[in-house]
Order: sequence, then C-alpha cells, then structure tokens
Amino acid sequence: MRMAILAVTAEGLTLAGKISARQGGQIFKFNKDLIGEIFDKFDALIFICATGIVVRTIAPHIVSKLSDPAVIVIDENGQNVISLLSGHVGGANELTREIARAINANPVITTATDIEKKIAVDSFASKLGLRPEPKEAIKAINSAVLRDEPIYLTAGNVRLNLNPLKLIAGVGCKRGTSTEEIAKAVSTACKLINQPVERINLLASVDLKSDEVGLLEFAKERNLEIKFFSTAELAKKITDYKLPESKFVKDTIGVGNVCEAAALCCVKSARFALTKKSFNGVTIALIWEK
Repeated sequence: MRMAILAVTAEGLTLAGKISARQGGQIFKFNKDLIGEIFDKFDALIFICATGIVVRTIAPHIVSKLSDPAVIVIDENGQNVISLLSGHVGGANELTREIARAINANPVITTATDIEKKIAVDSFASKLGLRPEPKEAIKAINSAVLRDEPIYLTAGNVRLNLNPLKLIAGVGCKRGTSTEEIAKAVSTACKLINQPVERINLLASVDLKSDEVGLLEFAKERNLEIKFFSTAELAKKITDYKLPESKFVKDTIGVGNVCEAAALCCVKSARFALTKKSFNGVTIALIWEK
C-alpha cells in the first residue's frame, strides 16, 4: 500500500515522521491543491489535522467506495486515529488499527460490521484481490451478515459477483540476471501478499530490458505477456505518482524507478499490492488493476 502522510503544523510533521519510520509512507506539507494531484495516486491518505479540514478538502474528489483511497485522520497529538473513508475495500479500517498500534493511539472505526466484529464481504473481497459488484449488493449482504442470516455462495435473492482483479508485476533487474533469480524474486514477492505466482496476469519493465534473456525466459515459462515501456513513459508515471527514485538506477538508465512505474504504465488506475521490494538485485512491484 502506498501512503501519503499530510500534516499542517510542525507538531504534525513530527508525528508524520514517526508514522513514516514505522509504517512507511511519503510525507507532504498539507496543501489543498496537492490533494487533487494525489487523491487517486496513493492507496491511502493519512491526514494529521482537524477532521473538518479533511472532509472539506477531499469532498470534490470522492467517487466510489470501490475505487477511492483509504482516508485516515489523526490529531497532531497522536491520541486518535480515525478511519474516515474506504474502510473496507480501501483498507482504511485495518490501516487505522495498524497505525494506532504503532503510535499507541486509540483507533476510531465506525463501520457497523467492524463494531459488531463481523466480516464484511467487501473487506473480505479486497484482501483476496476481488472486485465486489454490483455495489448495491454489498450493502444488502453486509446487512444480512449483521442480522446473522445465512449467506449462500451460489443462490439467494441478492447476487454479488466477486471478480478477480488483474495482478501486474513490474520487474527491474541487473543485466544478465538469470531466469531462476527472477523466478525466485517474483515468487517471494507473491508470498508477501499471500498470492500464488499463478495469479499474475502480466509482466512489465523498461524497454532497455526487452532483450533481457532471463526476463524473457521467465515470461515464456509462465506463458505471461510482458510489456516494455520507454524511459519517457516511466518518467511520466514517476512524476504523476510522485514515485521515489534510486539515484544509481537513474544515473544508469535515465529514470530512477522501473518496477513501480512500468506496472503503472499498464493500467488506468491501480492499487498497490506490494510497493517496490529488492530481492538480490531484482526489484519487484505488484499492483492490482482497479
């Protein structure tokens, strides 16, 4: 999950640094214009300021519970962590609990299923990389769960489809990396998100790797399509998504982020399953297509 942590005051920025050190995330000084740029570019927006400011700022950008990022609000003293938006599909409720534990704060979660300690179908689907549709059926089924009514997998008055999301692996590697090394890196990355390698639908990398034997052989062995993108295309995604860059990689090929940027080039919108991880010279990023 890619997180943006936004703070208003000096005290808030100090807390942002504490959260980033423990949970990850990029820190930004709060700016209303910035929100429009990053609202659909990060998986979670963590605001350290008053809730009212956040509500007014994000209101014009909210689209759907199935696609909006998780939005969390924290007071600058770090006493309360509030799950404000996209508690289930966006993962705000779970992230709220994680951050609250990390900074010893009080998690504030108001969704009915969580309060009643029930499993919400949209939360369940999100963890498995599934898209629950239609949206109206989610409420009906979660209401039935709250009433302790039986839920059937194949029958009933309300039908909810759980459609698999496309999983894309962005790959960066050193020249001459073997097929075995790439396979091991991809496998390890998939284990980190509790998904089998077979779940991957597509590979992506920079066009400078279009003749990389190990990468091509891995794609062939897995019968996977692999897409290559120019450094200019990657650079645009790096700018749009404010992706972190490696100076060494940038000095070598012209852009400092291959795996995340290449994966993002494959889709119109995405949710990160795994941000960039390095495995013995192979970098992997995994994204779900929204």
